Amino acid sequence: MSTLSVSARWTFRLHRWALVVWAVLVAAIGGLLLWTAGPLADKADRGWRQAQACSRLSRCVVDIGLFHTMYGLMTAAMVLLPILVAAWAGASLTARELESGTALTAWTQGVSPLRWLAVRLALPAGVLTVSATLLVVLHRYAWAAPEDRTGPYTRWWEPFTFHANGPTTVAACLAALAVGALTGLLVRRMLPALGITVAASAVLLGGAHWLMPHLRTPVTEVGPFRDGYPGMYTGVEVSHGMVTRTGAHIPTPDCTAPDMDACLRLYERRGGTGFYVTFHPASHFWPLQLTTTALLLLVTALLTAASFVVLRRRTG
Repeated sequence: MSTLSVSARWTFRLHRWALVVWAVLVAAIGGLLLWTAGPLADKADRGWRQAQACSRLSRCVVDIGLFHTMYGLMTAAMVLLPILVAAWAGASLTARELESGTALTAWTQGVSPLRWLAVRLALPAGVLTVSATLLVVLHRYAWAAPEDRTGPYTRWWEPFTFHANGPTTVAACLAALAVGALTGLLVRRMLPALGITVAASAVLLGGAHWLMPHLRTPVTEVGPFRDGYPGMYTGVEVSHGMVTRTGAHIPTPDCTAPDMDACLRLYERRGGTGFYVTFHPASHFWPLQLTTTALLLLVTALLTAASFVVLRRRTG
């Protein structure tokens, strides 16, 4: 039996409980997403139709909130998955084995340090890719369920929904795995590695979300004052403000007047002719997803390479 297969079996045995917990978590979220997309969406559809049929003067009590509550909880759970991956990877994947001496035992039994690390990254990466992809597919199914029936549904550009509906979730899990592995190699102590990894992963994922709107050229729409901000609340907003007579785009002046007409007169005295909004429309969903995913995968590759460099220097 090759040393590679021995190392893979040993890795599986050592982290089998983490795999079981992950499988249960994925199964639970997947099952609840299917429940949300099926019975809960049907119930919300019936409630929405009843609400539309009710007279404004009558008292009508309908229940359309459970679908949105469950959808929100499952979406938040998916967004938190990379943080859980980072916590496990930082505390258990490398740091605990180095702290307890398990890694040294493996190295003295014919498994080189680089091969040891490669197996510990490859196996979780494969599991994460398959399971996170499955959850993304189920989440998109649950998100689109109200659209297939009747009633309002969560807008595509809301941050949690945006990431849970595309491959950025998969890439975020892989990036969190790489962050955890590198942190464990550097710190070599389980509890400090846990805290540092969670904080570093949160910063990384937050930074990726902040950069996301700037990875593709947005569109700008301009309209008269009376029509309000054009395109607002229809996509990922980058900026908004006032258009002047010279065509310049500036922040909208502050107005504390009690009515909108007074504010409009103030804007016109300041040289304004209308409002503008710079944003990403729905057609930019996949370009934004793919560019953000590519960025996260690039960071993952760099962190993985850094892990191998650190391990080689520390083991000679």
